[in-house]
Amino acid sequence: MVSMFKYVSDNKVSIDLEKMLISFWKEFIFGGHLFALGAVSVVAMCSLLFGLPIGLDLLLVTYLIFYPIYLYDYTQGAADDLLTNSVRAKYLSGNKKTYIVVAGSFAVLTMLFLHYTNRTTMLLGFVVLVLGLLYSSYFKKITKKIVAFKNFFVSSVWALLVLFFFFYYSIPITKAALIMAGFVFTRMVAIQILFDVRDIDGDRKNGLLTIPVVMGDHKEFGLLKFLNFASIALLVFSVYFGLLPFISLSFVPVMFYAANYINKVRSSMNNYACYLLAAVEPIIWFSTVFFGSNLGKLTVLVSIML
Repeated sequence: MVSMFKYVSDNKVSIDLEKMLISFWKEFIFGGHLFALGAVSVVAMCSLLFGLPIGLDLLLVTYLIFYPIYLYDYTQGAADDLLTNSVRAKYLSGNKKTYIVVAGSFAVLTMLFLHYTNRTTMLLGFVVLVLGLLYSSYFKKITKKIVAFKNFFVSSVWALLVLFFFFYYSIPITKAALIMAGFVFTRMVAIQILFDVRDIDGDRKNGLLTIPVVMGDHKEFGLLKFLNFASIALLVFSVYFGLLPFISLSFVPVMFYAANYINKVRSSMNNYACYLLAAVEPIIWFSTVFFGSNLGKLTVLVSIML
């Protein structure tokens, strides 16, 4: 009897833990946290690349700008997502916390900006947040008239992250910073186009002139491969001409990482695991630079141990 009770009790705990983990995973993926963490990874990546210190305040500021943007966008687009991302749409349907998150983010950001940085940076931060919040209700619709406008708009916001890092600490914008902003822009354009492959049916229904809708017949995959190569080539040539530090070559493996998920999506547009691989790519950027910047230290440590 005691054994039976213990079995039922342990089984219940196991089920509850599984439900909790599933709930946490859905919130992380569908609630905007994944891309917010990606944005944090971009500014942390800049710190490593340029050898500049970074504080927890900037990481928190970045998170609080991008988290409400993506949560609001996903919530507003839940109805359209029923066609292409029904799991996320069902999870966000009836979501009532969005406006609380947006208001709370504005409040906390104001306090952080006033305490840690200047008014110019605060203005830039709020401009990025407001533009991001207006994306789903206004800027996305411009894609009905201008091909791929939403791709360039979203990618520009991500590229601003590199410059925002310099603005936040009142550091002059360098050529290297502009090149890295170009790298982030190019890669994010490719990632956004890949997401449009997944959303092609909904975009076509809504009259959005995305690259997959306009080009058709999988021709967009040739463009994706070009952008993948061009972004890395930009860094390689910049290192060769002394415009970027040697550590920038740590990004080279990213080209093969992206080529893998691009080819898999071309084979099966419903391979949603590959879209997740694309979504975590900004985190991969930080990981490759972190590994590259510490490779010398690890080599010395291993040689000492041997």
